[in-house]
Amino acid sequence: MMFTTRALSVALLILAVAALCGCSGPEKKITATVAPIVDEEATPTPLPTPSAQRPAVSLLDGKVIISGYRDGASGSFRLDSGVYIIEWDTPGTYLSFSLTDASGNGSADLSNGAVSGKKLLIVDDDKMYPGNFTLIAASDSSWKVMIERADEISPASLPITMSCGEGEVGISSPFEAHAGDMWISYSFSRTAQGDGHVYIYNVNSGLSFYTRPLAEGAQAGESMAIVPDDGVYIAEVTIPPGASYGEVKISQK
Repeated sequence: MMFTTRALSVALLILAVAALCGCSGPEKKITATVAPIVDEEATPTPLPTPSAQRPAVSLLDGKVIISGYRDGASGSFRLDSGVYIIEWDTPGTYLSFSLTDASGNGSADLSNGAVSGKKLLIVDDDKMYPGNFTLIAASDSSWKVMIERADEISPASLPITMSCGEGEVGISSPFEAHAGDMWISYSFSRTAQGDGHVYIYNVNSGLSFYTRPLAEGAQAGESMAIVPDDGVYIAEVTIPPGASYGEVKISQK
């Protein structure tokens, strides 16, 4: 009886120790958890963009040159009475610019959004008064505008030829002409669906005379104008709609 009691006590003691040591059940295995390594995509370095700056104005050989980036208003520059050739260019998709004086008077959009081109500007105490001007531009890229007096360019001798596409404005070189008849012949790659125009300006006074329209429905023709005085002149031509491309020749006999 005494043996049975001692054996039972030993058995109970073994069970208690086993319970405390967690050995009574299946073995538990502890595994360390490691976070998976994920390759991060490299973040591209942003390209530098030009900072917004006021368009720069410079003078070079009598020309006013304004250059800028995107939208902006230049510093002031002076234009006296006369005839000016304005030329512009941008690598972007559009460029619109106008000139305004200190009173807020000035020109409408001179480029009509075109990325390049030429145009005449007349400063003659009528619509445009001499004085200090600011150029206001809007674009999506860098751009440059050059303004040059027509009377500072050595004149050519007649005949001269201009060429440009439909909807574009063609500007001749300044040329010498004498008083009397002037002939303007023209040819288009397609039949014109409207009238084209030729205006001729005296480069010193800015006074102009107008030729008969480049006729609608024609693919070639000739118009005549009367030159009022001997002098140096410059011509501006607009190719009529539907003509696609045109050449205009100015001559005197």
